[in-house]
Amino acid sequence: MGYLQVKDDLDRLFDREMHVDYCYNDLKLENVRNVLEKLGNPQHSFKAIHIAGTKGKGSTCAFVFSMLKEAGIKCGLYTSPHLINLRERIKISYSAGLGETQQRMITEDEFCAVFDELKPYVEEQGLLSFFEVLTIMAFKFFALQGVDFAVLETGIGGRLDATNVVDSVVCGITNISYDHTHLLGNTLEQIAQEKAGIIKENGLVVMAQQEPAVEKVISSRCAEKKAKLYQVGKEIVYDPIGSDLDGSLFDLRGKLGLYEALYIPLIGQHQLSNAAIAIGIIKLLKLYDIVISLLAIKNGLKIVHWPGRMQVLHKHPFLILDGAQNSASAKALRTAIGMLLIPKKSVLILGVSKDKDVEGICKNICSGYDLIIVTGFESIRAMDVSVLETVVKRYNQKVEQALNVKQALDKALKNIGIDDLITVTGSFYLIGEVLKMSRTIRFPAR
Repeated sequence: MGYLQVKDDLDRLFDREMHVDYCYNDLKLENVRNVLEKLGNPQHSFKAIHIAGTKGKGSTCAFVFSMLKEAGIKCGLYTSPHLINLRERIKISYSAGLGETQQRMITEDEFCAVFDELKPYVEEQGLLSFFEVLTIMAFKFFALQGVDFAVLETGIGGRLDATNVVDSVVCGITNISYDHTHLLGNTLEQIAQEKAGIIKENGLVVMAQQEPAVEKVISSRCAEKKAKLYQVGKEIVYDPIGSDLDGSLFDLRGKLGLYEALYIPLIGQHQLSNAAIAIGIIKLLKLYDIVISLLAIKNGLKIVHWPGRMQVLHKHPFLILDGAQNSASAKALRTAIGMLLIPKKSVLILGVSKDKDVEGICKNICSGYDLIIVTGFESIRAMDVSVLETVVKRYNQKVEQALNVKQALDKALKNIGIDDLITVTGSFYLIGEVLKMSRTIRFPAR
């Protein structure tokens, strides 16, 4: 079966990333476990590092994976959503010779071979979603490749997420805020309960600084499961040194050691927190007799690549892409830009999924822009631009509509000069479309 046919087969499955009209509590991990058992339980062949949270969990996974890779450990990385290519979600590290390690996506042939093996079991089981099947595929691929570790990002929530069939050696909880409230609950406590579902008996947990209500829930879960909790801001403290549009420099101190002059090529204060969680996870591996050198930690942080997160795609004029899709992420984006840039003129391209907190996003990002261009994107989840425009106008009257992402970019480029800024945000689907056309964007000449 060819790759395009496999993608078609996957697309026919129920996709919870595209549809939001389902009940989260209807998810059954038993369905996933049944198929995995018929495949020989590949999820037991590697040590799992499991990350949940509302924002920053993908970045944290990327940091952990990069440090493990630089230590010469064969590891897998499973994240979502993808920006351009579905195969982005499943990656492994490999030896490139002469002591050098690299990373790669699962190939089309490998993708097809894994799907062909599990397809009969998926059809027999039924009731499996797009994400659940991809998760099973990732676990099987990692087992076939003989990875020692797999770094896993939850999809939605945690307790009933398909990734939660693993017994993690360490788990991370990134910032928890309001998102997917129609599925996870309307309060921070309810959302935190779902995220805390990944914490296992006698586990190790590294958590970001949280709202008091969230911290209480996570701490209670850890106490219930006799899990040891390390928290950023308490046991692990980062001290910012400086940042620019290329990255951030910081020190880290606390119970797990002192690390000076660490550099990450990602910007925003929130990324320092994500990096701190990742370093905490790496250092806790010593309890399993796995010691990662300072050089591997520094190099892993320095070379991490995680597009679509405060990504500076172009300078002069500045084009910044960020998949901020909730209120807290929009606020973090606005804060980060405000600390690093004072453009003469700024344009915002905004596209949001209809199930998101559009009011919260607009409240935190829309004021101060000289022009806001609202657009849709290629997804059934995209909010109607007229509806989006109505919300935006509560915070900024300078709004125009675009028929699609290309037209939005064309409009923005006609309204800026070389010292100005275009921010694109609101959805990873939107960011993915911009990245796909990035080589054809014609910027004003300097």
